[in-house]
Amino acid sequence: MRNGLTLIELILSMMIIGVVFTVIPRLILSMNQSTQVTIKEEAMYNALAQIGMITALPWDNNNTQNSQILGVTHGDGAYECNTTSGYRIGGFVGGRNCISPAGTDFNAGVIGREDAEYNDIDDYHDTNITADKNCSTTVKKGLYVMDTSVAYVDDPQPLGSAALNTVPKGIGESSNTKYVRVQVKYGSDARRQGCITALEYHSFNLGHIQINSRSW
Repeated sequence: MRNGLTLIELILSMMIIGVVFTVIPRLILSMNQSTQVTIKEEAMYNALAQIGMITALPWDNNNTQNSQILGVTHGDGAYECNTTSGYRIGGFVGGRNCISPAGTDFNAGVIGREDAEYNDIDDYHDTNITADKNCSTTVKKGLYVMDTSVAYVDDPQPLGSAALNTVPKGIGESSNTKYVRVQVKYGSDARRQGCITALEYHSFNLGHIQINSRSW
């Protein structure tokens, strides 16, 4: 009965140990990278779902009750109503009326929720969602955080440059353009920091009800 290892057995043992200590760190790194990819995919999917829900909603809370193109306080004059015809420039009889009926005043509302319902675009302003691994809204830890903001911005020029504005207007000012931004960034539990993705959307004051139609 021998009390030790042969040279070949020793060399093989060293090779096995070397392979193990080489492969295991790579496996751990690969698993971490796979986890980060999964976090990104889930975050981006939820961001797309969020902005998809927003774009399907009426432009303003007042559009849920009235079909008019709403009045604003600081919009581009080119998009305002013609007080004679009752329609915006380029509009036509049977289209969306932008003059309120006598005795009523339908204007664009302030940014934010007016009630408990999420029934128009700006209701989603300042809606922050944390993907919390502990399934608790009180614990501010998560793999990623999704922030949604909605703001009035300057209307684009009707002619010339087609650039869209992203700078929010002042408090109490409204325009014919709402700028929606959904940003997703890594949370405190993730192994990385920074922004994962940001989705942007501009919505315009066009009314809500479809154009009137008559059968022949």
